[in-house]
Order: sequence, then structure tokens, then C-alpha cells
Amino acid sequence: MIQWVLNKGNFNREGENRTKIALWAGIVGLISNGILTIVKLILGWMSGSVSVMADAINNLMDSTSSIITIAGTHFAGKPADEDHPQGHGRIEYVTGMIISAFVMVVGLQFARTSIDRILYPIKTHFTPIGLVVLVLSIGVKFWQANFNKKIGESIDSSPLKATAMDSLGDCLVTGVVLVSIFLDPLVAFPVDGSVGLVVSILIMKSGWDLISQTLSELIGEAPSLEVQNELYTRMMSYDHVLGVHDMIFNSFGPEKTVVVLDAEFPADLSLVEVHEIIDQAEREISKEMDVHLIVHVDPIGGESPFERKIMKALDQYIRTHRDLLGYHDLSYVEEEKKIYVDITVLGHAYRKESSRDLVRQEVTDYLEENFQGIQAVVDIDLEY
Repeated sequence: MIQWVLNKGNFNREGENRTKIALWAGIVGLISNGILTIVKLILGWMSGSVSVMADAINNLMDSTSSIITIAGTHFAGKPADEDHPQGHGRIEYVTGMIISAFVMVVGLQFARTSIDRILYPIKTHFTPIGLVVLVLSIGVKFWQANFNKKIGESIDSSPLKATAMDSLGDCLVTGVVLVSIFLDPLVAFPVDGSVGLVVSILIMKSGWDLISQTLSELIGEAPSLEVQNELYTRMMSYDHVLGVHDMIFNSFGPEKTVVVLDAEFPADLSLVEVHEIIDQAEREISKEMDVHLIVHVDPIGGESPFERKIMKALDQYIRTHRDLLGYHDLSYVEEEKKIYVDITVLGHAYRKESSRDLVRQEVTDYLEENFQGIQAVVDIDLEY
């Protein structure tokens, strides 16, 4: 089934269609969760078990999630237009937030129902067929988890990866319900209501995890260290590139990432030479890393004697401060009597704005003390 769905979207072949793959994955999820929901609702109604009904509604939410995923994938795949020049990819993250809200509401509703069942317990009754159905549903959920995980990783789909984790959680939920079925007739304790409450809490936790993940993606997540290193290595492989800094990743959805960086070139190279190198790098790296790369050029080596004195002073200062990684974009404007420089710091060491302000002030004071009558303008860049 996994390969069948991937083939539907020509995965790893010419004309690959990520949207079509996600669409078919959503359809498979919708059908399988719909069947589980109907079967469990019937079983819960016949047995009078609130925990089974909660599990059924949990599966119903999974069906709803599949519908929202299908709709979100469809709209996210719409091409760019005049009002949305970077496309509609972020709709996929918005659908994740909608799914999360549904999950949280359902969890809260069944928490209320379960508390009522704890206060006013009712004994449940099951047939062997009902028990077999629950065991089989665990197997279906485990299959769903593997299905969504493999496809989600193949096309880098956050909703499908989240759905895979949710399916694994559903295996645990149904397992707990199954245990409660055996215990409920044997003890006076309100097992069914208590397990229903546990299931409700697990549903709410699943919703909260989904909210956290999709909110982080909407805010804008940093790329992995591996991706940053790959981009740096590729850029440094081109002729005359002396250094790379200020890499900025802007995600407009899973299929659209705009990357902006500064590349350092010898100042004595002609504009035409640099332009040819940058054109080649932007074209090749964009294709190889599936991003839209934009490169800004920083000339290196045309410093004045006074700027070289500033550089020497900064080199000495940075060597004595372990969390300062370097500097760039240094210039001295004679007419303004100002030094402009960007200091790169280790982001994990300076999480708070106040700590970055302190570094900025310390470097400013150091430069102004060493170069009397000159104003220093210092910017802080973070590296993770």
C-alpha cells in the first residue's frame, strides 16, 4: 500500500507530485479510520462502555483529521498568485492547528463524560467478538502508524508524521480500553469511567503535542545543523568564495524554502566574475537542496589601513571571549566617524535579548576606548 500511494504521485520520478501523494495518504486514512469508528461506535453502544465510545470518537477525530489534511494539502498545493507570491504552502500548517483544536475539544468532552461515569458507574458487558474487534483495531492502528510514517518521511509532510505518532498513541489507548474490559466485571472500582478519563487525557495530550508542533512551524523553525553544514560546504566549494555568513531560512511551506546568505569574495575580482559565480551557485544549490537561494556579496581585502587596525583589535578581543565566534561586514565611514561591524555569537549561550545587548555594549565600549573619537555601531548575529 505504501508503494502504491507513492507511485500515485510518481515519487522519485520525473513529474513527482507531493500533493497527490499526501492526498492519497489522506484518503487511505479516512477510509480505515471511518471503518474503525463505525465498528467501535456499534460495539460501545451495545456494551454500554464509555471507554470504548471515547476510543471510537478518537478514531472519528482521526477521520476528521484525514479530511482536513486532504483539504489542506489541496489548497496548499495551489500555485503562487498576485496576492500570495510565495505560494500557499503554509495552509498545511494551518490545517494542523485546526486538527489540534478538534482533538483538544473531543478530549475535554469525553473527560466530562468519563467523570460522570466514575461518579455514577454502570457495569459493561462484552461478547468475545467485541474483544476480537478491539484486538484487530490495534493491529490496524499499528499499520496506520507505519504507513503514515514512511510516506511522511518520504515527502517530508509534517501532518502525516504527526498522524503516525497519533496512530501509535491510539494503539496504547485501545490497549488500555481492552484491559479495562477484563477488569470492569471483576472489581467494584469504576474501571470503565477511569479508563475513559485516561483515554481523554491521552487525547488532549495528543492535541497539545500537535498544537506545539504546528505552532513551531508557523513561527518558523531553524534548519537542522546538517542542512546548515551542507549549505555552507556547497557554497564554499565554488571558486573564490572566502567565507559564508548570515544564512537565513524562510519557510513558506514544506515545498518552498527561501534561503538568503552572505558570501565573501576577494575585493579585486571584477563584478562580472563574481556575478557568474553567484549565478551558478544559486542555480545549482537551489536545485540540489530544493530551496530558492539568494546570495549577497561581501568584498574582502579592500580594507583601509585604519580598518586593518580595527580588525587586529577585534581579533584579539574575540580570542579572549569563547562564545564570540567571529565578525563580518566591518567598515569604517570616515565622514561619519563610525565603525560598523556584525559580531557572531553562539546563540545557545545568548538566549535572552538582555544578554545580547550586554555583548553589544561590551564590544562597543571596547572599540570606542581603543579608537578615541570614533562611534561604534555593533550588530549581533546568532549562530546555532
